[in-house]
Amino acid sequence: MQALWQYRQLRQRAEQQYQSGELSTVSDVNRSRQSVSSGTPSEKKDDLEDTSTPPASTSAPGSPASAHDQQPDFPAAGNRNQTDPHQENIVVGFDGPDDPQNPQNWSYVKKWVVTCVIGSSAIVVSGSSGIDSEVSPQVMEAFGCSEEVALLGTTLFMIAFGLGSLVSAPWSEVVGRNAVYITSLTIFGLFTMGAGLAPNLQTWLVCRFFAGFFGCPPLTNFGGTTADLWAPIDRTYIFPVLSCCTFLGPFMAPMIADFIGPSPLVSWQWTEWLCLILDGALVASIALFAPETYAPVILSWKARHLRKVTGLDIYRSEHELVPITLWQRLLSSMHLPIKFLLTEPIVDCFSLYMVIIYIILFGFLPGYSFIFGKTGIYGLDQNHTGLCFIGMNVGFLLSLLTIWPVYSRFKRKTEEAKSTASGRVVPEERLVYAMIGAPWLPVSLFWMGWTSWAHVSLWSPIVASVLFGFSVMQVFISCYQYLIDAYESRAASALVGMTLSRYVISGPMVIVSVPMYENLGVHWALTLLGCLALLMAPVPFIFYRYGATIRKYSKSADSFE
Repeated sequence: MQALWQYRQLRQRAEQQYQSGELSTVSDVNRSRQSVSSGTPSEKKDDLEDTSTPPASTSAPGSPASAHDQQPDFPAAGNRNQTDPHQENIVVGFDGPDDPQNPQNWSYVKKWVVTCVIGSSAIVVSGSSGIDSEVSPQVMEAFGCSEEVALLGTTLFMIAFGLGSLVSAPWSEVVGRNAVYITSLTIFGLFTMGAGLAPNLQTWLVCRFFAGFFGCPPLTNFGGTTADLWAPIDRTYIFPVLSCCTFLGPFMAPMIADFIGPSPLVSWQWTEWLCLILDGALVASIALFAPETYAPVILSWKARHLRKVTGLDIYRSEHELVPITLWQRLLSSMHLPIKFLLTEPIVDCFSLYMVIIYIILFGFLPGYSFIFGKTGIYGLDQNHTGLCFIGMNVGFLLSLLTIWPVYSRFKRKTEEAKSTASGRVVPEERLVYAMIGAPWLPVSLFWMGWTSWAHVSLWSPIVASVLFGFSVMQVFISCYQYLIDAYESRAASALVGMTLSRYVISGPMVIVSVPMYENLGVHWALTLLGCLALLMAPVPFIFYRYGATIRKYSKSADSFE
């Protein structure tokens, strides 16, 4: 277990520091207090006034400066900070800028291993969200229900996913990312097993709901894990790679499920068994290859070991100086995202954009059968209908080709920003991805809608789906990175608000899309969706031009002045 080995290393380091005399002892503290007590009243007053100033601190180079986009500046062990006149605390930090315990100092290989493990878990969990929608004919037959009811398994999974995002982040800030990933994915596996064994529709739906609730951390916390490991400039290319994983899952899964559903060799429940097998492999991979990455939790472990080896209760991590219970964190995490959705136009605008994209995306799960399926325009059987999702997945992967030019541009802007007052690149530079992709989103939908005719090759709508996948990825990357940079220390609330809205609102649209395609027809349904995408296409351009002005009127966004 990587986290346990990491915990043991911190204990060994604390023991070495104690034996070498690097740590303050009881006698040191007593002498310090005697010195203070023997001073004049005015000297004592000065001492107390000095304690109100935070001590100088050292941190690893490249560490971010906010909770999401940038990490707090962690002081080195031995720096002192008095939180009140009567209690002296030694604030524990990393041992200098090159401390190997700081995740930002890990080797590239180690960082990439952790990144790939978390990315793989995002593929599996996101794939679980849509895999059951492609076996809805078999679910209808097994439970004797309508297509809309059969699609409830996907809808409830997505709604629970959004609700789970409210609690997964605060949990990871208390017990660490690693513990949350392992615990939540284990419970996710148990409910996935329950869905596979469900004897009736009600049990299956309940298990799907809780599988979604406990399966959310790999998608909702991967941004935090990325910030833990990588410097802001590196996240320009790391974040798109992880984002691609979150989109590949839901639209690779149908390609597999459409072969499982009609197969005479296995039952439709093998969609659940496949997810369960992959989940078990992921839990083992996280335990074996992914150490804890959240610096405040690592430092709290270190402070605990220092208290134990010295017998002093004065060693505290910065994370522990402000006592806050898990319940308080949960209340805050549920309150702030909703507050942001109600009071922050920036969050509202980008959340609306993502809601529309997710409505279109997950509406395609049942919608592809109207275009390519046996009762649809092209009359393909269930197996080959699922294969048509390959176009969208190719588009997701092609979006990665824009990483290098955007990364080079951002690197140049970073150098130029050093001469500015803030010394940072403005958030609007994160919108480059969206400005590349946004115009092509409505184009791809109109293209798909009005070339989906029986006398036109099916390759035309498939190629249109490649362009669709490309544009969706570009917009998603920019929306997330823009909110992270614009809100910095409050980015978690902004991101959770966007996650909550897009899953809770788009989830029911999986069911609504069925009557939409039935009543409007493929051509006008996609035209309607294309018009919505066209309406939102100017958003990244407007914010690139006027974003700085808009942020000045925000109560929570950073003005970067």
